[in-house]
Amino acid sequence: MGLPNVLNTGRSGMVASRSSIATAGHNISNANTEGYSRQRTIQETNLAHPYGVNVVGTGTQVRRTERINDEYLEKQVRNSDRELAHAEEKDMALRQTEDIFNEMNGDGINRLMSRFFNEFRKLANEPNNEAIRQSVREASQTLVTDFHRLRKEVSEVQTHIDSRVDGYVREINTLTQEVQELNAQIAKHEVLHGPANDLQDKRDLTLKKLASFLDLTMVNDGKGNVNVDIKGVGPLINGPTVEKFSVERSPADLDRGKQDGALDVRSSAAPQGVLTNILKGGKLGALLEVRDGTLSTVIDRLDELAFGVAQAVNSVHQQGYDRYGNVGVNFFEPIGTKERAAERLELSEAVRSNVSHIATAAQPESPGDNRIAIAISGLQSERFLGGGNTTADDFYNSIVSDVGVVTNRNRATLNQQKDIRTQLGKLRDQISGVSIDEETANLMQFQHAFEASARVISIADEMMKTVLDLKRT
Repeated sequence: MGLPNVLNTGRSGMVASRSSIATAGHNISNANTEGYSRQRTIQETNLAHPYGVNVVGTGTQVRRTERINDEYLEKQVRNSDRELAHAEEKDMALRQTEDIFNEMNGDGINRLMSRFFNEFRKLANEPNNEAIRQSVREASQTLVTDFHRLRKEVSEVQTHIDSRVDGYVREINTLTQEVQELNAQIAKHEVLHGPANDLQDKRDLTLKKLASFLDLTMVNDGKGNVNVDIKGVGPLINGPTVEKFSVERSPADLDRGKQDGALDVRSSAAPQGVLTNILKGGKLGALLEVRDGTLSTVIDRLDELAFGVAQAVNSVHQQGYDRYGNVGVNFFEPIGTKERAAERLELSEAVRSNVSHIATAAQPESPGDNRIAIAISGLQSERFLGGGNTTADDFYNSIVSDVGVVTNRNRATLNQQKDIRTQLGKLRDQISGVSIDEETANLMQFQHAFEASARVISIADEMMKTVLDLKRT
């Protein structure tokens, strides 16, 4: 083996050490970069050369710089992020709904209904008292106003959800485009230069963000591309093809809980076009679930309560006689159907204009007759809602209770998902995270190896000078 080969052996060690130092420095620089996976330089020995009856090694070469990354763990982290995002988004919407029903000032519908029926009890004691009649009208109008408030505020939560859905759809379209572009860059880079470690980290981070919105499946095609499918729908990213989402306002679809004018999510990826009732999981699935599930149920039950109260009170009131001897007077304006009843509930024009139209008597020209007033006050304990199985108070309380149960159940899930995500994050950091102390130790090791390789070259150079001097003498 000639001295030039010894020089090349030392040079190969210096090149390898320099590459390792560069990789360690790259790790340290990206210690706080989100989604970064630490890298390491993989070396292998050069082919040995024969030297007489023996063989002598010829140094080392850098085979590749690999990314320390566990694909299965990354999948678990993505799934955990999706479940956590789903629970967080539901918690936001449910807390807004829960706040609507928090009766901190003591003036919730159940108390207002109690006041309404109590005023009729007072009127039964003094049917001709003008002040009590005005108090009955005032309590009734306050109840009507609170029905309007509740329905409006729940509808406003749905409107807020629609605005978030619109924003998330635009963000999904941006992320899918980024993944498609990264697919192309990675495929090109790996053909020309080998593993695209940093681009793969960037793509994994983008896929993680994308997966937080929807329930997705992801498959690496082995050519540098990651294909993404929406569960139950079809491809979202397939090679160079990227599907785009859009939103549009559409008529009500009460079978699936969608209110009139609420946003539908559409995509050419789905044969039927509309994805609203198909999308599950993640932030987008959570919003649609709360909007078309929990909130639509709340609105429907508020309408049923308002319709039931109006029908029951009118049914009794129409049988009575007012102070002018009129019969068949409505206390509330007739609604007809329960659809939007909580929004359309109003006192009848007759009662609004003149409290003398409030019927208390079961017979005409009976000033002391209070049987109708008693009958209306008795409706408080009547089971005229829920198919004749529940009172108005219990029906309303069940609405509030159901919202609380759903909210608390989701909070328990949210806390559990936070713990799971924390554990998975720690596990990922142990595998893929950068340890400054470890990289600093590696730097010192690579530095010593570089200096030792340089010493090999220096010694080989001195040996060559010695040989040349011998030839001159």
